[in-house]
Amino acid sequence: MSHVSVYRRWRPKSFEEIIGQERITRTLQNAIRAGRTSHAYLFAGHRGTGKTTTARILAKALNCAHGPTPTPCNACHQCEAIARGVSMDVIEIDGASNTSVDDVRDLKEKIVLVPTEGRHKVYIIDEVHMLSTSAFNALLKTLEEPPAHAVFVLVTTEPHRIPATVLSRCQRFDFRRVSFSEITARLRTIADQEGIAIDDAALAQVVRSADGSVRDGESVLDQLSAYTGGQVDRDLVISVLGLIDDDVASAFADATLDRDMAAAMRLAQETADSGKDIRQVLRTLLEQFRDLLIVKTCGQAASEILDAPAERLARIASQAERASVSDLLRAVRVLNEALSDARWSTQPRLALEVALIRLARPEMDPSLEGITARLERLETGSVAPPPGAPAAAPPATRHPATPRPATPHPATPGPAAPGPATPRPAPPHSDTPPRAASAGSITIDDVRRQWARVLEDIKRVKMLCHALLIEGTPLEVNGTTLVVGLRSGYNFHLDNLHRAENREVIEGALSRVLSQPLRFRACLHDAPAAGGDAAPGTDAAPEHPSAVKASLVDRARELFAADIVEEDNR
Repeated sequence: MSHVSVYRRWRPKSFEEIIGQERITRTLQNAIRAGRTSHAYLFAGHRGTGKTTTARILAKALNCAHGPTPTPCNACHQCEAIARGVSMDVIEIDGASNTSVDDVRDLKEKIVLVPTEGRHKVYIIDEVHMLSTSAFNALLKTLEEPPAHAVFVLVTTEPHRIPATVLSRCQRFDFRRVSFSEITARLRTIADQEGIAIDDAALAQVVRSADGSVRDGESVLDQLSAYTGGQVDRDLVISVLGLIDDDVASAFADATLDRDMAAAMRLAQETADSGKDIRQVLRTLLEQFRDLLIVKTCGQAASEILDAPAERLARIASQAERASVSDLLRAVRVLNEALSDARWSTQPRLALEVALIRLARPEMDPSLEGITARLERLETGSVAPPPGAPAAAPPATRHPATPRPATPHPATPGPAAPGPATPRPAPPHSDTPPRAASAGSITIDDVRRQWARVLEDIKRVKMLCHALLIEGTPLEVNGTTLVVGLRSGYNFHLDNLHRAENREVIEGALSRVLSQPLRFRACLHDAPAAGGDAAPGTDAAPEHPSAVKASLVDRARELFAADIVEEDNR
C-alpha cells in the first residue's frame, strides 16, 4: 500500500476536530440543529486552515444516515463515501481548471438531477475566484435560486476577487490563521501518535514556518520524519527547510542597531556563502524587525500578539530597548522595499546589502527618512561629526556675561561754527546682520528639529535648490543668519546655493516653516580656518565649524570681559 501523507491521515472527520475555527463550526452546527442551513456558503481565508475540510464535514452532516445532524457518525455508507471522495452526491469542482462559461453551463444542466443516495447534492467549488467573469455571471441565477436539494459551498483564499453579486448570495465565513499554540499542540499530538521524536525547539521552528497553516505544519513534519527516520532536532529543521537561525537574525539586528556596517556586511557574506536564499533572509529580517516594533510599542501585551515562544520574546524585548520607534519603523519600510525589489531582481544579494547600508548608516540614505534619522541622531549626540569637524560640545546652561567696563571715547569737540554741514561717511556694509537679542529667537536645535520640513518646502518650490541643499547640515544660528555646512569638495553646491535666486527660495522656506525670518549662509566643513575664498555674496569668514561664530580671541574677550593690550617682547 502506498504511503498516505500525514495531513491526509489526520484530516478532521467532525466539526469538533477542526482547530482554531470554533466560531464557524459552532454556527454551522447550530444551523443544522435548527434546520436553518443555507443554500450557498462562502468559505474564505488563509491556506491550510480547514476550509475544504469543513465543507466536506458539512456535506456529511447533511447526508448522514442519522441526520441531518451536527455530529455525523462517520460510520454509515454516506459518511464513508464522502470521506473517501467517491460519493455521487458530493461533487468537488476545481475552479482553477474549470473556469469557462461552458463548465458552468454543464453544472447547471446536471444540478436539476435529484441525489442518488443522500438528501442533498453538495457542490464544493474550490479556488472559486479563478472562474472567469462570464462564468460567474452564468452561475448567478442558479446560485440565487438552486433546486431544493442543492447546496453550494464556494472556497477561496482571495475573496476580494469574487464579484459582489456572488458574495451577496452567500453566507460568508472567514477562516482565521491558526495560532502558534494551537498548531503546536496539534503537531505534538501527531508526533506522539506517529512515533516522531521532535524536541520543543525544533517544533517551534516547524510551527513558525507553517505561518498559521495547519496543513503546512503537518506536511513539514511528514517531510522531516521521512528525512531522519523519526528523530528531529532544531538544526535539522533549519538545514532542511533553508531557514535563518534566530541567532543569525538577532545578529543582523544587532549590527544595524549598533551602526556596525562591517559586521552587517560580514553576516550577509556568510549567509550567501552558506547557500541561503537571499529572499528568505530578507523575509526573516523583516519578521525580526516587525517583532521588535511590536514589542517596543506594545510592551507586555506583545506576548498576546506575537506567535513566538517565551525565550524568543525575552530576547526581542532586550533588543528592543536599544532602538527607537522611528528607527524600527524605518527598518520595516526599508526591508519591505528590499524584499519587493529582490523578488524581481537578478541580483537579490545587492538588494539585501543596500538595505543593510541604509539601516546601519542613515547618513548614506538619500531619502527623506534617512535625513530625518540623521538629524535625530545629531540632536541626541549619538553620531560622530562629519570628517574634519570637531565633536559637538554637550549642551550647557548659559550664564549672563559679566558686563564689560565702558570704553572711554575721545572727547567730542564743541559745536562747530555755523556753516554747511559736512556729511559723515557711511559705515561699511556687512552682509551679516546684528545678533538677535530677543528671548524668543530661533536656536540651532529649533532648526534641526524642523530641517526635514524645510527641505520638503524647498523641494515643492524648486527641486534644484533641494538637490543642492540635501547634502548640507545645519551648524549654528549666528544672530539671524543660519549657517549650513557642506563637506569638502562640494564647491559647486556652495557656489550655487549663494546665488540670489536660490538664497531667496531657501530663506522663504525658513521663514514659512520657522515663522521667523532667517538669513542663509553656507560654508565648507573642513576648509582652512583662515584664508581661502569666501562664499559668493558673503563676507570672508572662517569656514571651520568651530570658528564660524567668532574667533577664539573674541570668545576669550567675551568670557573674561577683558581688553586686548599689546605686549612688548623686547
